[in-house]
Amino acid sequence: MGRLREDPTVGDVLGEILRRTAAEVEDTAAAALADEPDGVHQHRVRVRRLRSVLGGFRRALDTRAADRLRVAYAEWGRELGVVRDIEVRADVAEEMLERAEIDDPAVRRRLVESERGLYPAAHERLVELARSPRSEERVRLLREFVDPAVVGDPDQPAADLFAAVLAKQARRVAKAEDRLDGSDEAHHELRKAARRTRYVAEAIADVAPDLFPKEVEAIAKAGDDLHDALGGHRDAMLLALRVAHEGALAGRAGELSDAYDTIAELLRDDAEKRLAEVSPALRKLKAAASRLP
Repeated sequence: MGRLREDPTVGDVLGEILRRTAAEVEDTAAAALADEPDGVHQHRVRVRRLRSVLGGFRRALDTRAADRLRVAYAEWGRELGVVRDIEVRADVAEEMLERAEIDDPAVRRRLVESERGLYPAAHERLVELARSPRSEERVRLLREFVDPAVVGDPDQPAADLFAAVLAKQARRVAKAEDRLDGSDEAHHELRKAARRTRYVAEAIADVAPDLFPKEVEAIAKAGDDLHDALGGHRDAMLLALRVAHEGALAGRAGELSDAYDTIAELLRDDAEKRLAEVSPALRKLKAAASRLP
């Protein structure tokens, strides 16, 4: 896309956002299915970005088609998550063993090798799903949706819509914050709201960098910080639970289990530290959103 005109329309900007976002999904699929390094992760990020863009700009699009596409890619995102989560659990567990200076083959077998042993079959299933008629239909839906770049009111000034969309995403984050009750579910809802806000802001900055750039950059950064902190908190807490479970199994099997207690405690400490990053990120996001025109 060339340089945007001085007063870009929704059709100019949103159409290009959709095309770029869809292209990134298609362009990263092959590496994920070939199991190239970081391939699954990068493709999953692009799928999440697509769903965030469709959700964030839903009212400016053909809502029925956008919702249908979001559902299709939510399903695919869950399948990618199964594979990616195995990678994350194994990598984080290995990191924790190094931090705790634990070199026990039995602990490594339970926390790292057992996870990596699950990976080949999980990835093979992902490849099989990608070859299914359901997957072909998902790709077809994306191409048909993006090619015409159907926008409800393409001649509307882009600045008006994009400021309204970002403000709405910030309100969505605020509502999720109000519902925080200490539960994993509430934290997860806040994380999802932050993720959508981040991806919508990044998409705007990528295609229309001249549209209130300071505010968009600040919103994207705060959303990223919030998403990262909550994701780190969730990963640490889930792994701490698994480590405690494996420690109990190890004890029943007559293995030494002190190492599991040490790792679980480190993970819980990490989770608390990540949670402490949430409030500052929320304040920054609110401040940036308040400066939108």
